[in-house]
Amino acid sequence: MAEPLLPPYTSRMRVALSITRGLAAARGDTDVTPTHLALGLLREGQNLAVAALLHAAVPLGAVRQELETALGPPLGQPRPDEVAVPLTPGEQRAVEQARTESRLRGNEYVGPEHLLLAILREQSSLAAQALARHGFSPATARAHLDAASRGPESGGAV
Repeated sequence: MAEPLLPPYTSRMRVALSITRGLAAARGDTDVTPTHLALGLLREGQNLAVAALLHAAVPLGAVRQELETALGPPLGQPRPDEVAVPLTPGEQRAVEQARTESRLRGNEYVGPEHLLLAILREQSSLAAQALARHGFSPATARAHLDAASRGPESGGAV
């Protein structure tokens, strides 16, 4: 029996993951956490996850600062980009949850919006807690993602 096809990543998802891994490498971190992933989404900046956060009036600068503070000082020596950060259990779990969110939303792709929902599922993570402090929960995220995806003509993001 053939393996089911995995939904493909969007280009913005690939860029956000690349930014995330680059951030971890630059800090010398040996693990990619939901905090790194959330910062990757914010730094990519042109995705539906960010549009939903803006639609919800979440102060992106404040969230970014909270996440950077939560990471603390770099844990090791910066590594060159060509030295890969190993795929960690946390990152692998988040990507799998993003795939699940994609399927639940009936999408045939995995995008940053699905990764945002996956990050929010990890309620004990620093990233989910930072977003929750600004009123952004899984339920509100879904509503704002729906509104943001409709665009400005229907009250969505610009």
